[in-house]
Amino acid sequence: MTDSAQPIPGSRAFKANGPLIWGLTISQMIGWGALYHCFPVYMKPMQQELGWSVTDLNWALTIGLVTADLVAFPVGRWVDEHGGRVIMTLGAALGAAMVGLWSQVNDLVFFYAIWAVIGLAMACSLGNTQSAVVAANVRDYRRGIAYLSFFSSLASTIAIPAASVLLLNMGWRQALMFQAALQFCGPALINFMVMRGTRGSMSGEARKRSPNEPSPVPAAMKRSAFWLLAIACSVHWFTSMSVSVHILPLMQERGLSLETAVSLIALNGPAAVIGRLAMFYFVPGNSGLVTGRIAFPVFALGTLILALTSGDSLWGFAAYSFTFGMAAGVLMVVRQTSVAEIFGVRGYGAITGALASVAIVPRTMSPVAIAFARDWFGSYDNVIWILFGFTVIGTIAFYLAAAEPKAVPPN
Repeated sequence: MTDSAQPIPGSRAFKANGPLIWGLTISQMIGWGALYHCFPVYMKPMQQELGWSVTDLNWALTIGLVTADLVAFPVGRWVDEHGGRVIMTLGAALGAAMVGLWSQVNDLVFFYAIWAVIGLAMACSLGNTQSAVVAANVRDYRRGIAYLSFFSSLASTIAIPAASVLLLNMGWRQALMFQAALQFCGPALINFMVMRGTRGSMSGEARKRSPNEPSPVPAAMKRSAFWLLAIACSVHWFTSMSVSVHILPLMQERGLSLETAVSLIALNGPAAVIGRLAMFYFVPGNSGLVTGRIAFPVFALGTLILALTSGDSLWGFAAYSFTFGMAAGVLMVVRQTSVAEIFGVRGYGAITGALASVAIVPRTMSPVAIAFARDWFGSYDNVIWILFGFTVIGTIAFYLAAAEPKAVPPN
């Protein structure tokens, strides 16, 4: 059988630890920071100056995420057919322009419009797009995606404190202008330079493919593995976003002080790093399917620990934070690599975009749904048990998807 890490015929076999990966890593760290992670930093000063509520502000982020998911499929298809250099460069530049406009905003409707365009910029320059570039151009694509995901995940660790320093020294409008300039001088220029010579997973096929030849996405969607993987990814997205938004009020509801709760939540970051390092060193070939069979049960275990932790048990919350954070961090890599292992790298961008579009509701509405459930039950106790049930379903779905015969090795 062909080695699953073989390059696509006609592509340049970039190295998993070469300039392409490290350039994209820097681009992703800056881009995720400017276009996503720094949003909460600017909420309070915007509230104070503009008089908008927390709900008003959070709708902007929701609009951005919905837009990103809606355009994920056409963006992924473009990257498959034309490569990522142009669209990722333009997407990063568009993001810079929108952050600059954000710094001047005074009208709520205009603010929402800006975030709709930021959603487009995120879809074009972050996440699935960069993974599609790696899958199509890097010989050992699994290790390349693992490296990229590992270091890109540090974006929040760096960006939030950095944005807070800018805010304290410049004010929120000037801080955003600085980030806009950094976004243009960083990701936009880096993407243009490091992706020279890259291609899409289907570059040149439009002229050669028979009209009756099926494209990768319909072929993938005819397989139960696609829908099973969609369920597993939806569970991961839904649970991760729900817990990340509600874990602080949950801990406070159970009697922990704000300082203690924040300290316990901070364990998530180091735990994710440890999980990814374990994947690097102990999983053969950094296989997403092998890792997922371990990480999904651990993800469910972390949710179970949270459900069973009573009162203000520091050890219980610490065990939850470490276990859940480790699994959630690893599953971000699993999502990217398992698609190529199950369906091949041909059409990777469109297939991952289709998965994101299918999961648009759990990705974007989970915090609101959990808030409604909490108010309905009167506490978070029953809500966490519901989330645990979802994680069990997600684990079963992933095992079934991973067990299906693979169509072809990634080519």
